[in-house]
Amino acid sequence: MRTLLLTLLLLLPGAPLSARPAPDFLIEVAGQSRSMVELSQQGPVYVDFWASWCGPCRRSFPFMNQLLKDFGPKGVTVVAINLDVDKADAAKFLEQFPADFPIVYDPEFSLADAYGVGGMPSSYLIQDGIIIQTHVGFRPKDAETTRATLENLINQRSGGSQ
Repeated sequence: MRTLLLTLLLLLPGAPLSARPAPDFLIEVAGQSRSMVELSQQGPVYVDFWASWCGPCRRSFPFMNQLLKDFGPKGVTVVAINLDVDKADAAKFLEQFPADFPIVYDPEFSLADAYGVGGMPSSYLIQDGIIIQTHVGFRPKDAETTRATLENLINQRSGGSQ
């Protein structure tokens, strides 16, 4: 099943040429600590690495809130991983750009290193523990690609109907 999923996912728009396993981490969701890989087995997970000094992150946060609003009821989880060394910097950013999704703090860059983050923001779309799409930066075309990929994933999971 996993091989079939990988083959199908590589055919999706915006899919990387070679899908790879996603490094796992814990997320606090609805008061419970959950594994990202476990969540991704229940539905797609959109993971975004960001920092308070990142200009494009100011545009990505409204996008992620809208993504959660549109796709959360369909099983999509959105998680943002903050890379600020000082958590107060992240808090100031979040006052201006609130998040309707969980924030994971990674001031030591251990998750960023595990994912190979090369710029801000960097996003990863994960399904069944496999990274199926990545974007560095935030551009409207990337947002459209992510939305189309999510629609395809949701249609696949529901057998073609929503």
